[in-house]
This record gives sequence, structure tokens and C-alpha cells, in this order.
Amino acid sequence: MRAAMLLAVVLGGVVSAPGQSGEAGSNAPVRWLTLQQCIEMALNHNLDLQIQHVSTDIAQYDLSGAYGAYDPVLSFQGGSGFVSQPGDFSPHKFNLNEPYELQTEKGGASLGGQLPFGLSYDVGARAGYKEARTDFRLDPAHASDFPGGIRDTNNYFADTRIALRQHLLKDFWIDSDRATLLIRGKDLQIAHQALRLGVMKTVLAVETGYYDLIAGRGRIAVQRKALELRRQFLEETRRRVAVGDLPPLDLDQAQTQLQNTLTALAAAKERYAAQENAFKAMLTDNFMAWVDTELAPADTLLPIPPSIDRSESFDSAMKNRPDLAEARLAVEKRAVAVRFGFNQLFPALDLVGRYGSLADEPDFSSTVNNALNFRDPEYYYGVVMSFPLSNLKARSSYHASLADRRIAELQLRKARQAVLVQVADWVNRVHSRFTQVDSTRKASGYAEAALAAEEKKLANGLSTSFVVLQLQQTLIEARTAQIQALADYYKALAQLAFADGSILKKRHLIVR
Repeated sequence: MRAAMLLAVVLGGVVSAPGQSGEAGSNAPVRWLTLQQCIEMALNHNLDLQIQHVSTDIAQYDLSGAYGAYDPVLSFQGGSGFVSQPGDFSPHKFNLNEPYELQTEKGGASLGGQLPFGLSYDVGARAGYKEARTDFRLDPAHASDFPGGIRDTNNYFADTRIALRQHLLKDFWIDSDRATLLIRGKDLQIAHQALRLGVMKTVLAVETGYYDLIAGRGRIAVQRKALELRRQFLEETRRRVAVGDLPPLDLDQAQTQLQNTLTALAAAKERYAAQENAFKAMLTDNFMAWVDTELAPADTLLPIPPSIDRSESFDSAMKNRPDLAEARLAVEKRAVAVRFGFNQLFPALDLVGRYGSLADEPDFSSTVNNALNFRDPEYYYGVVMSFPLSNLKARSSYHASLADRRIAELQLRKARQAVLVQVADWVNRVHSRFTQVDSTRKASGYAEAALAAEEKKLANGLSTSFVVLQLQQTLIEARTAQIQALADYYKALAQLAFADGSILKKRHLIVR
């Protein structure tokens, strides 16, 4: 009968249900949680995921910043200048260059930038005012033409321009800015895959931690019931020793087993407390709010046979593993560098051109109007070609980028192989651990039957307390192994779902 009681307590530890008291033995309030609730809490509050989210935001900012290369640059300029030029001789003229004072006021604006296909542009306009005082008093022949020998002159000036430069070979289909933009895009995709991998790792950690909690509470329940049986057996042995049915040595043996069970119970509680604290840290970013709450798993673990197709798991892993997606993106990043390096092997061949207008009038409005209407246009166009004679730097960089891409391709192949090995291992472990679930269940049944039979023999004087104590310990170990085997089986299923990339799909989770 005592063996049957032990069986009931063990099953109660494995198949947990809300409404039971805390199995860990504390007086703290118990909070019953399903696995899905724990996963949702972890996805909302896990600190590692919060860090990964911020890293993804940084990658997004870096990509946005890369587009800044194509931002038009609008600039304004204005200023005032003054020159006092003393008289000086000219080797080309008989007379001296007269001294003068020149006051200049000018201002303008320009808009410049580049486009993604290698065209750079600069559009601008400028206007200003000049006022000069020229002293002709050193030249009497001309000084008489101006009052006091000083000529006062002033006028307005303006010019407009449109300048273009188009790359035709080097920096045409790709340049450093476009390469940076493409690489930042790949980095953002890699960050999203890293976030997805982080979510998968978090879900896996919550699942395995949850199953460990179930097993831990089961172990505590087994040890508690074992302690109760040890005490009952000790009292029975003490009574029979007192009446002379058993030797005093049996009493010492019973007391020894009782103390051993107390030690095992304390160790089980200590191990559970550590598991519970680690589990809480996965669920919350405020551990202090949970420190006095006991977590209790509300889900049921049943020995359901696995339904696994290794080929399907292989295909799923190749399609859904984020780390493989990251490795593929790394190859694509290296391909961008190869493409840029190949472009830099070509000579620089640029088509250049400028069209503008100059205006110089005594009236400001006429000056501006003439400049904007291109009354006096000026323009040029042409081709500029340049290239290094050996082009050693570009050729070396190109070949280095080819080698770098080859390394990324080999790393991708290595990652694929590692994933396939991982999937194959976990498929085997799932089947093996389900076999252990069945064998430990049968072992528990045999141990229970053996203990019940030996207890009857002891009651009839045909056995000894030592044998009964040994069989009790065997049953305790068998029930503990049964609990752990079931938890390990579910942990293996979770590990396989992670290995083949289906863990999020099975939990109906989508990472955007």
C-alpha cells in the first residue's frame, strides 16, 4: 500500500495541475503558469531580447544614414570685402597703375549632390555689388577728367551655373556610397535574423527551464513521500525491536535511511530553488518583483510517441535556421565587395559639363534678370579620363575580396553541415529518450511490485528490514528516473524543434 501511495505522489509531481500547494516546500505564494504564458512573458521582458531589439534598431539607423550620401546639400554664402591697393608700376605700361579702394558685397546660394547612378550636380547663383574709388592724381593728364582726381564707380554683378559630372566606367554601376548602402541593407537583414535567432533561443530556454521545473517539483515530491515512508518504517521498526521481533541493528539502519532521505530532500529543494531563480530571470526584467513568488508549472507532460521525419527536419532546417540565413547574407555582403572591387579596376572616364550666365550692370534688377535669363551664356563640356599606370591597389583589393567571399562560402557550407549533424543527433536523441520514458515507467512498476512483495515477506518474518529499505530506495530512484526521463524527452523535442528551425512555428510565433 505504501508503494502505491508513492506512485500516486510521483505522478502528481509529473502531471501538475492548478490548485495544488507548492511542491517546493516554501510558504511563498504560488503562481501557476502555463508554458505559453511563460514564453509570452519572456518575449516581452527578457533582457537579452531587449538588447537584441536595440541592436536591430542601430542597424536600421545605419542603413538610413547610408542614404545620406544622396542628400542634396544646400548652402548659402555672403560676405563683404575691402581692398586698398597702392599705386604700382606695370612693366607693360609707361604709366603707373593708379591706387584704388574697392568695396565688395556679395551673396549666393548653391544646391549640390550626387545621384545613385554616378551623376554629381551643382546648381548655384551669386549676386553682388562693387564700389571703387580710383585715385588719378598721380596722372595729371587723366586726373582733370574727375572731380578732385578721384573716380567713383559702382555696379552690380551676378552669375548662374549648372555643373554636371557623370561617371561612365569607374564608379558608374557601383561606387563606395552604393556599396555601403548595399552592405548596410545586408547588415539590417542579418540583425533581423539575429533577433529571430535570439527569440528562438529564448523560447528554447523557457521550454527547457519549464520542463526542468516540472522535474524538480517531481523530485521534491518523491523525496517528501520517501521521507514519510522512512518515518513510518522507522516507527514500525522501533515497535518491532521493542517487542523483540527485530534486532536493534535494524533500527540503526532505518534511522540512517531517514537521515539520508532528509539530505536528499534538502538537496532537491536547493537545486529547485536555483532552477526557479534562473527561470524567473528569463521571464522578467524586474527580478525583485518575483523574488518572493513561487512559480509552479501548470502544464501536463504526457508520454506521447514522437512523430518525426528526419528528411523533413533537414529541409526545415535549411529553410528556417536564422544562423544559416545570416551565413548566406554574409556571402552576399562579400559579393558586394567583389562587385565594387571589380568596378575599381576600370579607368575613370567622366563626362563633364557646365552651363551658366554672367551679368554685370549698374542696375541690380537688370543684372539679376540678365543672369537668370542667360542673356550672356557661358558653357563647356568634355571628357576626363584618368587611371593609375599599374592599378596595383585596385587589383590587390579585388583579389582580396574574392578570397574573402570564398571564405564566407566555405563558412556557409560548414554551418550547413553542422546544422544537419545537429538535427540528426536530436532526431536520434528524441527516439532514445522516448525509449527511456517507457523503460523507466516499466522499471518503476517492477520496483513497486518488488517492494510490495518484500513488505509482505517482512510482515511474515521471511525478510529483513535491510532488504525492504534497499527496495524502497530502488523505487525512489526508479520514480525519480521516470520523472527525469519524461522531462528529458520533452527537452529533446524542444531541442529538435530549435535545430530544424520550427520552434517558432510550433509556438505560433512570428518575428517581424
